[in-house]
Amino acid sequence: MRVPILCYHRIETPPAGAADDTNFVTPALFAGHLASLHGAGFTGVTVRDLLAWQRGERLLPAKPIAITFDDAYASVVTHAVPALDMYGWPCSVFAVSGYVGGRNVWDPNAPPATLLDATALRGLLAAGHDIGAHTRHHRRVRGLNETDAMEELSGAKHDLEQLLCVACDSVAFPYGSHDPDTLARVQRAGYRGALTLKRWANGARTNPFRLGRMSVGGPLPPWGLRTKLTKMFLTPSFS
Repeated sequence: MRVPILCYHRIETPPAGAADDTNFVTPALFAGHLASLHGAGFTGVTVRDLLAWQRGERLLPAKPIAITFDDAYASVVTHAVPALDMYGWPCSVFAVSGYVGGRNVWDPNAPPATLLDATALRGLLAAGHDIGAHTRHHRRVRGLNETDAMEELSGAKHDLEQLLCVACDSVAFPYGSHDPDTLARVQRAGYRGALTLKRWANGARTNPFRLGRMSVGGPLPPWGLRTKLTKMFLTPSFS
């Protein structure tokens, strides 16, 4: 069995001038993606579920897929979760711990947006969804010195655990950026898994600190998403 992970950001209609911004997927198109995946026999799981399966601690459904959201935009709750609820699917949300309840200040060229606050994140957890870290300040961790890298990685884990009172087991690298030093630091920070943007589906023996994931954005039709998924399954995963 191999498990693909999809990476979404903003489930919103892009404002004027941002039609080509690949961080956006319209609510209608996102619903179409889910309907297509469900029709193809997929069942949603969380990243926490995937990591537990890799450790031999739980079983997964026959055709699992993990739906994830980077940055923790408010549109996850307003638009994405209601669509996921139609199929009883959970998701995994990766929050930038230093900006919980704030705005996407790390990207001044993007349309501004509100991020989920602590109450909303706790609500997601209570509903069976998963919360992971997306570093503390959305910095590209590859190339940082030891002190700065551990602030981003350990700091985010500490922030979210204090805020949510649950273990924060996984981290998604901003921009997918990582190197061997980053992977070693993730493990020292106490995470049990990390997500890249390498386009492969994950098997039982895929390195849990280098899980593959495909970014989904822009006007990608459901048939195009299925085509890209097929390529993910054909691509070997590398440690």
